[in-house]
Amino acid sequence: MSNDHHLNTSTSSLQGRLFSFGAVTDVQYADCDNGQNFHKTKWRYYRNSINLLSEAILFWNKRDQRVSFVLQLGDIVDGVNRRTKASQSALNETVAVLDKLSAPCYHTVGNHDLYNFTRTELAHSKLFSLTPDKVLQQDTNCSQIEMNGADQWWETNRFYYSFEPAPGFKFIALDCYDISMLGHGGHHNADFIKAEKFLKSNRPLGEDDLNSPEGMYGLERRFVKYNGAVGKKQLQWLQHELRGAAENGQRVVVFGHIPLFAGSADHQAICWNYADVLGVMHQFDCIVMYLCGHDHPGGFSTDSHGIHHYTFPGVIESLPGSNAFGTFDVYSDRMELEGMGDVPSKVVHFKKKVKSQGHI
Repeated sequence: MSNDHHLNTSTSSLQGRLFSFGAVTDVQYADCDNGQNFHKTKWRYYRNSINLLSEAILFWNKRDQRVSFVLQLGDIVDGVNRRTKASQSALNETVAVLDKLSAPCYHTVGNHDLYNFTRTELAHSKLFSLTPDKVLQQDTNCSQIEMNGADQWWETNRFYYSFEPAPGFKFIALDCYDISMLGHGGHHNADFIKAEKFLKSNRPLGEDDLNSPEGMYGLERRFVKYNGAVGKKQLQWLQHELRGAAENGQRVVVFGHIPLFAGSADHQAICWNYADVLGVMHQFDCIVMYLCGHDHPGGFSTDSHGIHHYTFPGVIESLPGSNAFGTFDVYSDRMELEGMGDVPSKVVHFKKKVKSQGHI
């Protein structure tokens, strides 16, 4: 596995390290031959993707500076499994690999997950089922990790949550498919109907293929079926979480599946109501970074409020012999990303902490 963007991770350079965490996205495993993406521009290496996930986990387990947790940013299995009736077996295989990780793994839901399973099925699966007794963990490299609101998640199919891995830090997971046509189990579901009405109202009349951006330009192209939106209740919850973090002097990393900032991804891969989400996030000065997947080539950009937006490259399109994952070493003033394969290494410096008050 090649890495042309290696950071200096010698003992001297790691002095003052507070904790480390890994990130990976869009594994999209399926036990089938290679295929091409929706636009026939990239190859997808379905069978090999689980091998690359195994390589990443082996790297994290053997790393001298052990990771305290890993973020899996969505799309762990590919939608092709639904057509071949292999959804459950593909999920079982990927979970078996993830179980070898010697640290907790935190997940977000992606469109391919919802092609394979309903939200209720995901909430009760081995991948996403986190009940209060499972999310209180003690890690040797990390303070107690406590999931905020987990008592409601399992019962209400709620896929947004936060946790505090170390003093002074909070991680917030967003459900970017809170409003979506995916994962509802049928066209008669009220949430499906609501999402379909919203999507069609933002698209050209007469275009029947809701996955096609044909006839749309710029950010209008985000109004396709495989994207989604963050609902009002979740936005209020996000504001509450960020206000608490700002008041407590915490630095925040937000993560989800869909990009929020046009500078970090193709316009066709942006969250439907990205402006609403950024509107909440920009009320506070405590956010360091937003991490996501979905747009497989990846991208990085910093918005006008100093939030770094990092779209991780997808494992599924990594050439054999390469990979796509990263490890963040966190310090008091910065994060250092050690990228592997298609993920470039990067140093992100924290801005000065400022308390803010927001309203919605």
